[in-house]
Amino acid sequence: MSNIDKILVVDNVSREFPGRKAVTNVSFEVEKGSIHGFLGPNGAGKSTTMRMIAGLLPPSSGQITVLGEKVTGFNPNLKNQIGLLPENAPLILDMSVEKYLRFVARLHGVQNLNDQVEQVMSELMILDVRKRLIGNLSKGYKQRVGLAQTLVYDAPFLILDEPTNGLDPQTVVELRDYIRRLSNRKTILFSSHILPEVEQLCDQITIIHQGKVRASGNLHEIHKKFRQGLVLKIGLRVGEHLPDLSIFGKYEITQSHVVAKEVQFHVTFENDTDCRSEIGKYLIKSGVNLLTMQVESPELEDIFLQVTETKK
Repeated sequence: MSNIDKILVVDNVSREFPGRKAVTNVSFEVEKGSIHGFLGPNGAGKSTTMRMIAGLLPPSSGQITVLGEKVTGFNPNLKNQIGLLPENAPLILDMSVEKYLRFVARLHGVQNLNDQVEQVMSELMILDVRKRLIGNLSKGYKQRVGLAQTLVYDAPFLILDEPTNGLDPQTVVELRDYIRRLSNRKTILFSSHILPEVEQLCDQITIIHQGKVRASGNLHEIHKKFRQGLVLKIGLRVGEHLPDLSIFGKYEITQSHVVAKEVQFHVTFENDTDCRSEIGKYLIKSGVNLLTMQVESPELEDIFLQVTETKK
């Protein structure tokens, strides 16, 4: 299994409920060692898809494989391979943190139970509440315990549904950093409505809308695909003006503003050809002081809105 590059393969999966089709011919793949963002508006089919991936809900058609194993209603080979943190973590509120984690570890047949529970509590900084009832904890601590129950049996593939939703800023930063470190040894399917968070954490994304995949793949490639023309941010010394760039094609200056001692121009060309090198040489030859120049990609929020508003 360690040589499998595609940890998750969702192949033409559909799911019907009485009177409606929640998911239609969904296909995407998650590469080993990646954090794969799974995005969509409310009612898009995300939760249904994640439940099918976790084996909690059978697809009406199509096939899902995790680590080369077909996901069915119960596949004993996958029992300890998938860690699921749903939006509402499955916590037992009248148990203490430590007893609950030990309970989950025993369910999954963890051999070195004591060491594993101690390690997970230490990593998630919940040792100080180990004896407290889960029901008496703050939302931030409850979310940490929820994440701990996905890790206590050391599953290599994690499904995290809105893991930072509703948490205070400090806890969000801490959990986000922890998830980033987790990707060094886990593969993660990560769902969030906080799109800047997805851009920070994820190297691949899939966007689902109305039960269908609207975009999927490498985040950089998706940015490039949805970029309409070349957009450059060009920084010159304050007081200098951008010379005419029409020899490189039709363009417009969409905005300009001053940052410290630099005036930054956002320039959009109709053509998508990356001609930064030629433009840089031209600007220097024109006698201006070129301080910065970089390609600006559309924000993930712009892409998300485009594929969820215009695709029907």
